[in-house]
Amino acid sequence: MAVRISFNLPENVVKKLQKQGEDLARLSLEKVVCSLYHEGELTHFEAMQAIGSPSRLALDQLLARLHLQRSDYSWDDFAEDGRVFDKSRGK
Repeated sequence: MAVRISFNLPENVVKKLQKQGEDLARLSLEKVVCSLYHEGELTHFEAMQAIGSPSRLALDQLLARLHLQRSDYSWDDFAEDGRVFDKSRGK
């Protein structure tokens, strides 16, 4: 189930966001999802799904661009990503 979220931003914040890209809704989504991943609230695969990333590499590049990589990503996290992926494919 997807939920639509809307919020108001001060003009000075909007101007700063516009410097980073024209699609403010997309930019906001990417920043929220990548922040949740960085904080350990989403797995890599969940973050990929949430933003519609075409590949793991594309998400990794976005995380690097936003400086939100996770330094604590472990083999357990990798295994959990695999379980979430398998579950999403009905395995």
